[in-house]
Amino acid sequence: MDKDIRLAEDFYAFQKKEWKAFRVFWMLMGLILAGAALGLFGRGLLSDKTYTANGVQFEYNKFMRVEKGTELLITVGDLGQEAKISINNDYIRKVRIDQIIPEPVSVEIKDNTLIYTFNSIQQGLITFYLVPMKMGSQHLEVSVGNAQMTANQFIYF
Repeated sequence: MDKDIRLAEDFYAFQKKEWKAFRVFWMLMGLILAGAALGLFGRGLLSDKTYTANGVQFEYNKFMRVEKGTELLITVGDLGQEAKISINNDYIRKVRIDQIIPEPVSVEIKDNTLIYTFNSIQQGLITFYLVPMKMGSQHLEVSVGNAQMTANQFIYF
């Protein structure tokens, strides 16, 4: 009988340690779920960012996932009939541009940047459909006329 009681006391001490480990685990899971709900791993409050400079509005995601499409929205407003948008070439190495709406009239490479030229932009909105290809931190530099936006994005698994 004494052996059974000692064995039960040993199991009880182990169970107390196990309960603490479970609490820590569930708190971490709760934090991960809350972060995911807020957009830490995709679209949401933590990820969706808007930046405005010199009448140009940039909308992008701070957090992206590999092979999961996302958008870079640029609202140019009144820049006349022609708009030139430049994106740093380092960004293009990690992110593939699938489609651009409206289609650019021309694309050129100059000083380690891609320069897209657009004519007759409808409602001032240009949409770049992007697909991240590599994980890690990525620096984005976009300029439209006098407006320039720099952002750091992170690409998850």
